[in-house]
Amino acid sequence: MKRLQGLALLLTFLSFSSFAEVAPTSAKKSAPAKSDAKTVAKLDVVVDLGKNGDSELAKQLLEEIPLSHLKNDLFPAQTDFLYQRAESELLNTLKALGYYTPKITSQLKRQPNLTRATFKIDLGKPVRIRKIDLQITGSGQNLPAWRQFQKFQLTLKPKEIFKHQDYTDTVSALTNIAVNEGYMDYEFTQREFKVYPHLNAVDIHLHLNTQTPYRFGKVTFQGSKQVSDKFLHRYVNFMPGDTYRQENILALQKGLIDSHYFGLIRVAPQYSNQQDRQIPINVELEDSLKHRYETGIGYGTDTGARVLFGFENRLVNQYGHNYQVESLFGENAQNFSFNYRIPGERPATQNWNMGLKFDATQSDTLDRSLKAVSAGYSYQINPEWLINPFISLESEDFRYTNDPSATTQTLLVGSSVKNRWVNSDSYPTEGYHHNATLRVSIDNLVSDSQFAQLELSTRKVFSPIEFWRLHLRARTTLTFADKNQLIPASYLTLLGGENLRGYQFESIGITSDADSIIGARNSISGSIETDYRITQYFGLGLFTDAGQLFDNEQTGDLKIGAGFGLRGYTPVGMAKLDIAWPVSEVEQPWRIHFSLGFDL
Repeated sequence: MKRLQGLALLLTFLSFSSFAEVAPTSAKKSAPAKSDAKTVAKLDVVVDLGKNGDSELAKQLLEEIPLSHLKNDLFPAQTDFLYQRAESELLNTLKALGYYTPKITSQLKRQPNLTRATFKIDLGKPVRIRKIDLQITGSGQNLPAWRQFQKFQLTLKPKEIFKHQDYTDTVSALTNIAVNEGYMDYEFTQREFKVYPHLNAVDIHLHLNTQTPYRFGKVTFQGSKQVSDKFLHRYVNFMPGDTYRQENILALQKGLIDSHYFGLIRVAPQYSNQQDRQIPINVELEDSLKHRYETGIGYGTDTGARVLFGFENRLVNQYGHNYQVESLFGENAQNFSFNYRIPGERPATQNWNMGLKFDATQSDTLDRSLKAVSAGYSYQINPEWLINPFISLESEDFRYTNDPSATTQTLLVGSSVKNRWVNSDSYPTEGYHHNATLRVSIDNLVSDSQFAQLELSTRKVFSPIEFWRLHLRARTTLTFADKNQLIPASYLTLLGGENLRGYQFESIGITSDADSIIGARNSISGSIETDYRITQYFGLGLFTDAGQLFDNEQTGDLKIGAGFGLRGYTPVGMAKLDIAWPVSEVEQPWRIHFSLGFDL
């Protein structure tokens, strides 16, 4: 009986299994196909700060909500999950921005084609900084860096809205100052901020103990076979036992790079090998090629077609002596210069120069050729300031169109001072270059005339908006001499060409007794220019140039040129192709000008 019951149960199970397998198949065959396609609702997220709300703050809050990065409500469960988290995310963001007591009302509303999540926020009063307790202790407490930071860089100010990012930046800045000044064992004995939401106030406590500084140990050079070890140590601007400062390491590295003696430079403080808190410095060097050649061809509207050649011997001997040869041979200009450079006591900032120069130009107004022997001293006071006293013995032959030829011999002494800062050489968006040069001829020795001349120039570049720049330029030359003194043509000013676009090269001057156009002793000129960068390599420019010449007895008319042109952005500066009109001479035609070089 039991066997029959078991057999019956088995047959029943098999029959049920067969039915379960077959039934879906037959259902598929008999049921008509249905489409589940439907329009996916767009998702819109709104942060509402009220009528007087800050739109930038609302935009920032919206970006902080992951829900706002969904484009549609394709997966409602995901939308609901992110919506439920959004309020706490907003609260955290608002706290970081100084709002500790906001009130948020949220709503999620679904319609057939649109799902909208709305967050209405009453910000309440922000917490403001009530007290800043910033204390620096330890042996480095009197460093100027701390006072400078507190006066110019500290973003945490009493009565200002407290922002977490400002606090974090302050902690990082204090840490960086300590490390850069050699206090690597610094310690925050107190680092906290206390918020009192009911008082809308926050108190900040930052106590940093600098501890004892580390000091420089012995500097070791290795790898160079061409430069003497004694000479290399002249690049080191610190002594063993001096307090370790990161800026000294950077200055050593920069000086070695700028020397061009080496192809590879690695300045490595040996922190793990410090003894008695003195850190040895290991400098690894790889010698560069001694010789460098440079050739090129070009064209300028002032010089015509030209060929360039340059040669540099970067290392004449183990004491760092070097020399450079530069030459240009053009249709309307030729020059050649040789400069021998002897490093000074601090080679990174000081050097002596001895040079030979030949310089000649030809125009419809003036033919001249200058030969000079010179000596000078260059001293880089800091990265922005350079002073260069010099002495030069010069002989010049020149002839203006209707005037007889003249020859002058002049012994000049003088000095130039340059102040330059730029955020990028190839494409500066901010920077300036100021230059002042005073030169005086020494009479009764070898000079044919006695005069003094002051030359001032300034250039500035800044960017009001991205990819749009303004260029300002001004220049003046003042010559002090008796009216009968013969001044070399190189120190008289002619306008036209690149210094006053729209006019022919050296076509504007003072009229002589022989009805020639000659250079003026005094001048003032300037320009306003703008360029807009359309692509990485191409842009457009607009400009206005102006200049005026005046002498002891004559004053020329103010000349103005204006135009527009194409701009090409290259690693070696900006290429300009300009069309310019002589605004002051309406009867003269427009002219084309081309130049290539750095803005500052």
